[in-house]
Amino acid sequence: MKRTLPLRAAAAIGVAALALTACGSGDGGPGGDRKRIVYVPAVTGIPFYNTVACGAKHKAKELGVTLDVQGPPEFDPAKQSAIVNALVGDRPDAIMISVADAKALIPPLKLAKDAGIKIIGIDGDVDDRSIMTTNIISNNVQGGRLAAAEMAKLTGGKGEIMGLNNDPGNPLGEAREQGFVDELKKYPGMKYIGTQYSKNETAKAASIASSASSSNPRLAGIYAMSTTNSEGAVTGLRESGRTGKVKLVGFDISGPIENALRARQMDGTIVQHPYREGEMGVQSAMDALAGKPVPRDQSADFVFATPDNLDTPKVQQYVYKTECAE
Repeated sequence: MKRTLPLRAAAAIGVAALALTACGSGDGGPGGDRKRIVYVPAVTGIPFYNTVACGAKHKAKELGVTLDVQGPPEFDPAKQSAIVNALVGDRPDAIMISVADAKALIPPLKLAKDAGIKIIGIDGDVDDRSIMTTNIISNNVQGGRLAAAEMAKLTGGKGEIMGLNNDPGNPLGEAREQGFVDELKKYPGMKYIGTQYSKNETAKAASIASSASSSNPRLAGIYAMSTTNSEGAVTGLRESGRTGKVKLVGFDISGPIENALRARQMDGTIVQHPYREGEMGVQSAMDALAGKPVPRDQSADFVFATPDNLDTPKVQQYVYKTECAE
């Protein structure tokens, strides 16, 4: 998908980057029949991508595969492309990649495929669908539907609801909005009054949420479609004195969002399962290398995290990680 990073980048604030570059899944390097997979995140230091790497590392150890992680220290499609180009000469058996740009990564990934390297997408495809063996990404439309159903429970199925998104045209955000709006139509007592855009700026999201909740007494809920918008909406509702009165449902999770849930300044958030996506990526690569059929498009599930269930074992399986558990 295009422009994936803005929906993740806010989660990196205040989080130390994992030492991902050239980390292996086992004691030995590639040799003999031992397969080698390299995961290339769009950028290092982002908890979502870190968690993908943790899941991949776990599955690679289980299957006896060597796993390396090599990603650029900043979001730059050119730098990610340079890593892929270098890997073409290095010849791993498969490349798992979270593309920084759906167009810019086509040439290097096509070279890799032509060199006999299997290409596994994680959280985003390239525009040329002939390149990847599979793309594993959460069903963002379904996530939006789940968010709407939970919002209906929180509001009693009544009132006006507004959306907060990063930019118009962002495919991830649009999918999350589409699912939400479609599901909300099932509740005649609720009205979606539109989406406002923060340009991925927490301060702007806070200003929008504060203004909307102060000026509209009918506003019953805010649906924030990224970590940045969730964090900003928490601040905006606090500034307007309407925390708890205007229900806040988000998408994705970060340290500040976890804190807001525990403080009951936020009512819930859709949490993806990047750990599972990493596991699925390694398994898909090995299946493809063995000549087994692999679905072209795959998805992992979601969980709805709330103040009451955030710290339960089930939800903690989904929460994004800064370090891999041993």
